Amino acid sequence: MSTTIPLVPDDPEPFGGPTLRVVPTTPGQTEHLTRDQSGTTLHGPAPGWGVDNRPGRVPAPEAIHRWAREVGRRLQAHAWARGGDTFVDVTALTDSGLPLARALRLACLGLTDGLGGPAAATGCRIHLVGLPDAPGLAEARSRAYVDARAAQLARDLIDTRANEVTPKVLAGRAVETAERSGLSTRVWDAADAAAAGMGGIIAVGSGSPNPPALVELIYQPAGGEQSRPPVCLVGKGVTFDSGGLSMKSPAAMVGMHSDKAGAVTVLAAMSALRDLGVGTPVRALLPLAENLPGTRATRPGDIITMLDGARVEVVDTDFEGRVLMADALVLAAGTQAGSAPAAVIDVATLTYQAVTALGVDIGALIARDDTLGQRLLTAAERVGEPLWPLPWAPRYADQIRSRAPGARLRNHPGTDTGRALTAALFLGAFVPDKIPWAHLDIAGPAMAGTSADARATGYGVRTLTDLLEQWQPLP
Repeated sequence: MSTTIPLVPDDPEPFGGPTLRVVPTTPGQTEHLTRDQSGTTLHGPAPGWGVDNRPGRVPAPEAIHRWAREVGRRLQAHAWARGGDTFVDVTALTDSGLPLARALRLACLGLTDGLGGPAAATGCRIHLVGLPDAPGLAEARSRAYVDARAAQLARDLIDTRANEVTPKVLAGRAVETAERSGLSTRVWDAADAAAAGMGGIIAVGSGSPNPPALVELIYQPAGGEQSRPPVCLVGKGVTFDSGGLSMKSPAAMVGMHSDKAGAVTVLAAMSALRDLGVGTPVRALLPLAENLPGTRATRPGDIITMLDGARVEVVDTDFEGRVLMADALVLAAGTQAGSAPAAVIDVATLTYQAVTALGVDIGALIARDDTLGQRLLTAAERVGEPLWPLPWAPRYADQIRSRAPGARLRNHPGTDTGRALTAALFLGAFVPDKIPWAHLDIAGPAMAGTSADARATGYGVRTLTDLLEQWQPLP
């Protein structure tokens, strides 16, 4: 017995008018349209997944999402043919090797992404057919819609330009999102951050007329798990990165409105937790600043004092992300309040060397805790977001030690190699060793395309939400 599942929850049932059917092409066929008495058939992209991991094949979760996204894009291109209901044949999901509900969730998300997001999909009267009537499918569809809303929030905010999203504006958007999502918030403006001793956040934002800020978001589950220590997320939020006084070239500045992708990714993940019924407390910290070469900008060689009292030599003001995030990591680690979190995970578009190592499609993971690192890798694979581990490499710790009077650390390693690793070492210096901690460098996959034509992908949101949906206390 088969079932018909609407792509969008609460979309009307099929009414039997003019229809468009979407079926995969057979081997050797090209994509084409046919017509008969029952309506139009689009012979669209053929699925290409498997569980044999042969060279050249991507894992099934990623392949399903890609295929469904392409189907959605074809539906957008043939919107003229969608005069009534559209039926998409997803029979091939049964051959993916994945649990059917998980495969359907990936397919629904991909279709929605390809159509242009949840708003574009709503009211399209698109239905999925060809699946057996199995438990959990309607819930999987509904969760995919939550995933799609979160990913679209991330894409929209990341793509918004720096003159429209300053640190203050992004802080306001975070508060608005929190109110809609059942989260509590606290905002430190520049004066609050300075009074608290957040020297890193102040230093990065000191050259801009748009002052920095830090936003805290707290999710408490509806059940009885509120007493558990939270998982803490930290996201880099540089609303524009000129490099400061260590200025980037004009070509390198193009697209630097996207340097807030880490903070926005964390915000988008937090927006989904209530609707997904996540059972563990989660705390997020979003340090926000604009890195410009103003008259009060931090100079190369300046020494600043961080929230935990550590003194840092700023060798290069274009290595600002780690400086900005350090204060937030101190807060996340609970060293000021005396209560340790269950884990700390930070997300940032941090180093181009992660892109050099892994290319533009694969995110970099550097985990000081092996169990936490493996859970992140598993979550990323489960949702089809490519992630690969780089080593936690304390052998290079001397590269981030400062020789300047009174300073303990420096923000530049003094070498052109291994910079993704030394960036992680710098961040890890602000999270005590006893706390499980991992760092995601999403500089490559956060954006797709090149130069001014690059657009945000929403990468990382699904990995974080899947990790938190499945969260169990670390050993």
